Amino acid sequence: MSTLTKNSQFSFRTNAELLEKAKIIVKYENLDMTTLFNNLLEKVVEQESVPALLLDNEKSQRERTIDELYSEIDKGYRSYLSGKGKSTEEVFAKYGI
Repeated sequence: MSTLTKNSQFSFRTNAELLEKAKIIVKYENLDMTTLFNNLLEKVVEQESVPALLLDNEKSQRERTIDELYSEIDKGYRSYLSGKGKSTEEVFAKYGI
């Protein structure tokens, strides 16, 4: 990775025991916490998303939105196939378009 100019400081509160365990693991990989977090920030910016393994529900907001849209499209298509669809004229009339 490229060398970044470190010109900002960010601090946060965490559990002391968790932090100590993480430091041991990170040190084993010949890294320090600053490098680890800078690498994480670079990945987030590079990928324009949070890595899925760090998310509580394993999918990014973007992925959940896309899944929801596909679900709605599929639901509408199934409705159309079963004859429950409406013509564009009916929809336009309903909304005064």
